[in-house]
Amino acid sequence: MGAVEKKGHGAFIWLMAVLLIGIGAGVILSIFDQIHGFGFGFGFGRQLPFNLLEPVLTLNAILSTTSIALLVALLIVYVRLYSETRANFSLGLVIVLCALLLNSLISHPLLLVRAGPIPLGPREFLSTAEIFLVVAYAVFLYLSLE
Repeated sequence: MGAVEKKGHGAFIWLMAVLLIGIGAGVILSIFDQIHGFGFGFGFGRQLPFNLLEPVLTLNAILSTTSIALLVALLIVYVRLYSETRANFSLGLVIVLCALLLNSLISHPLLLVRAGPIPLGPREFLSTAEIFLVVAYAVFLYLSLE
């Protein structure tokens, strides 16, 4: 029983470490963005005046960065599991996690602010992220049904 408690305690420590790394990175990115005078953009290149919306966007950036940190940690766990077991289910999880990570990166608020005018428009840019998810979910369903 001691080994189970130790493993659970270790998992909690790793979870807290990943959360702290994600939150810390999000805070640093947000502060760096605001110190350098970029501010959060609204539309293409227009600056928002400092108002109640900017703290909401800052929180969104912090949460998005934390999500990315968690997805990277999950991806590492399942790549390691797949390398040990070669199980199709683990491979499906790796593919889905990669798609979720790409989706999170593409839709990160600080990236969207920096992207500026996108030749296809913002909706098509975000639709690209959704394509990754649809393909990954289809592959994951196929592997789950095998």
